[in-house]
Amino acid sequence: MTLGYRPGQGLLHRTHPLTTAALAGAVSLLAFLLPGELAPWALVAGLCALALVAGLVPVLGAAAAFSAPFWGFLAVIHGVFGHDLGTAVVLAGRITAILTVFLLLLASVHPGRLVDAMLARGVPFGLAYLLAATLQAVPQLQRRATAILDAQRCRGLRVRGSVLRRLRAVVPLTVPLVLGALAEVDERALALEIRGAASGTRRTPLDPPVDGPWDRATRWILLAAVAGVAIWRLWP
Repeated sequence: MTLGYRPGQGLLHRTHPLTTAALAGAVSLLAFLLPGELAPWALVAGLCALALVAGLVPVLGAAAAFSAPFWGFLAVIHGVFGHDLGTAVVLAGRITAILTVFLLLLASVHPGRLVDAMLARGVPFGLAYLLAATLQAVPQLQRRATAILDAQRCRGLRVRGSVLRRLRAVVPLTVPLVLGALAEVDERALALEIRGAASGTRRTPLDPPVDGPWDRATRWILLAAVAGVAIWRLWP
């Protein structure tokens, strides 16, 4: 299971990065605002249809794999011990919807395009870079962990077998991963300082993504949907 940007020509790949980001924010809010036990799962169904149209079917497998532990935990807490399966269904749907939409964002939006789109809207470079780096944190750690695992296997490390052998393999795998991540933080901080990220100067992207009428209309529709549902739920 490989996370991160997947090059392609699907619907979400052609969409403006801020439109996809707005979709992620809207789904995250609607998952909590919409009433009913099945409302979050309706969002999940819509996201599954969108993934099929956009050619991002592998994202659904990743979303299910990440959501499954939460499903089991909620089933045990609210179902077995709490005898409240309704709450478990709602919470599981919310978690699944949020994970799915952000994995779609991660798979369809290149971090560089997202930064350029935010810079074109006047967002400070440091904030834009922070958001893009956050979205790329898990894929980068995954790639680094895979490289470390392959290197340790070449050195004779065995990661399969008994539970004791698996536990012994934890330290040779996690220590290089943590140290490498810390070293990368210093490198990125130095790179940002050299580029003057803290200067506050507004930057102009060289080739910003085209923000067409369809994208702008979609963002306004998403905003109106969230605002309408919020007013409906909060109206006395």
